[in-house]
Amino acid sequence: MSSTGPATAVGEDQRRDACATREAILKVARRRFSLCGYADVTLRDIAADAEVSAALVVKYFGSKESLFAEASGFEQDAERLLDCELPHLGEHLVRTLLDYHDRTQGDPLVRAVFTSSRPAGAQFRANFERQLVTRLAKRLTGPKARLRAELVCSHLMGLGAARLVLRTKAISAEPKENLIAITAPLLQTWIDGPP
Repeated sequence: MSSTGPATAVGEDQRRDACATREAILKVARRRFSLCGYADVTLRDIAADAEVSAALVVKYFGSKESLFAEASGFEQDAERLLDCELPHLGEHLVRTLLDYHDRTQGDPLVRAVFTSSRPAGAQFRANFERQLVTRLAKRLTGPKARLRAELVCSHLMGLGAARLVLRTKAISAEPKENLIAITAPLLQTWIDGPP
């Protein structure tokens, strides 16, 4: 029997637990900063919601400022949303966002809306613009690419707000595949641009 087998398994479990804990803290931080704004959130609040100690939050993120900087990023969300060829991007955007809703009961685009008007929300807004809207606009061909990119993002924001915040009856009740079938062609029209 190898002397490294059990120790390696324990080490992997600890790393997996550490990653899960870090993600749980980040998820709570995103929600807290979105709802309350930077000035009204404490590391103790985040720790309590994540069911960890404030010292553990500091261990993983260093400071409230560092945690906010990471929580305000859209890099990973933008990667997932834009990871598709243009001819199929409309469907991919809607499907990816609805899957995100189901998996996390959250929405990175709605988070941007709520947070951008709060104190220190400028960083959220800047990250959203740079990491999602500008990247999408650069991929689009034809006239008014920036406007079309903003229209796509605004439609996705509205869908997320209706589904997760307002919980409107018809959108909330509609099966996911139907929402994709209804919404994706509209987004694809903006993505493709004028003929």
